[in-house]
Amino acid sequence: MKNNINHKISLSIVTGFLGSGKTTLLYNYTKRLLNSNENVKIIINEYGDTDFNSRIEQSNVNIYSILNGCVCCDLKQELLAKLKYLINQNDTQHIIIEATGIAHPIDIIVACQDPDIVDYIKQPMVIGVADAPRFIQRAQYTNETMELMEAQLSVCDVILLNKMDLVNEDKAQLTTALSSINATASVHFTEYANIEELTFESVGQHSNMHTSYHGHHHGIERLHYKFTSPIDRQLFYQYILRLPDNVLRLKGYVKFRDEPEVTYEFQYAYGLPDFFVIEEDKPLNVVLIGEQLDKVRLRNDLEMLQFT
Repeated sequence: MKNNINHKISLSIVTGFLGSGKTTLLYNYTKRLLNSNENVKIIINEYGDTDFNSRIEQSNVNIYSILNGCVCCDLKQELLAKLKYLINQNDTQHIIIEATGIAHPIDIIVACQDPDIVDYIKQPMVIGVADAPRFIQRAQYTNETMELMEAQLSVCDVILLNKMDLVNEDKAQLTTALSSINATASVHFTEYANIEELTFESVGQHSNMHTSYHGHHHGIERLHYKFTSPIDRQLFYQYILRLPDNVLRLKGYVKFRDEPEVTYEFQYAYGLPDFFVIEEDKPLNVVLIGEQLDKVRLRNDLEMLQFT
């Protein structure tokens, strides 16, 4: 990677169920960032809306499509490859990823925090768009569909309840319903995904679309640690096996003292570890992603691994 490590790239993920208004928000959001003189690149995980593409391309914003699959599962490596490419261009300040309407954002967050790029990119801000009529009637859908709708919103930093012109429900009741899914996200009611009236600061500073929002406190958190030398193999195995349930993913590169020239890639998901030897020389980064992490304890344990 040749991007300046001291100037990390801001990253936003736009998520929401099919037809919620993500593409309209993407256009409005991009326009706002361009007006703030940010150099923006966009990754779209489906065929982009023709009108959207034509409007954005007039502003010389590069759009990169990932087609024929979903970035939260079979196309994660393609997403990572595109992120590496944009980092290496060394001219990007902000990357926006529009996920397909059937994607679960947690796996996109994981891909965006890969050890290969974590030194160059900020922790993502997740913006969710919900279709107000569909959200109100979500219990009429199958359990799988309703669970996906709610799962998408549960990991958001900012939620836009869109198409409010089509409903008459009390906003306080809607806020309560959203709070039962995500108690800490900043919630906004919009029509046509219009964000003009929202207080908006530089997302590059990890501010957001409302002055009451203070960073990524929705519960999904990242811990990034860099080993400076090989570590004890057995102690690391014990560390992996003792990870608490709220650690959802771990990925990283380590070297062991009994084989100091060999690099291992480690992965951990759904309580199961996996590791293998790689032939590349990688930075010894380890990234943990989970819900309400005890970062002090996890970091202290990693420090013990480093220095024991």
